[in-house]
Amino acid sequence: MAVNKKLLAEKSNEELEDKKNTESANTHPNYKKAAELIYISAFLGIGNLIWKYDTLDSGLKIFIAIIVVAFSFAIAYITSKGLDWFKYILLVLFGIGLIGIPFIIGDIVNNPVIGIINIVQTILQVWVLVLLFKISKP
Repeated sequence: MAVNKKLLAEKSNEELEDKKNTESANTHPNYKKAAELIYISAFLGIGNLIWKYDTLDSGLKIFIAIIVVAFSFAIAYITSKGLDWFKYILLVLFGIGLIGIPFIIGDIVNNPVIGIINIVQTILQVWVLVLLFKISKP
């Protein structure tokens, strides 16, 4: 009886692994590319924080910075899973982020390195949206 349970457990583990492999094989490559670009953007955000470490002068600001970076990595992870509807959420988040364009322009004048990092992040995010919206529905 114990042998039967062991065989059944092994079989269900194999089925789960096959299902995971099939799902990852069915995920459009643009989802993976888009996720990689979001990861790059998140790492640039970390670089941005390091460059302007003097702005993290309180516990609350540090906490918010950690949450924002974690949120960026979570977005990349979710994107890599190939959820079709998630591109619309990213589009809304990008639209909200466009409110910050005047600050990016100000950063270019005041701190060119930060401004360039922000511009590169914006370009990466546009590229992500283009990749995701190029995916045709099956």
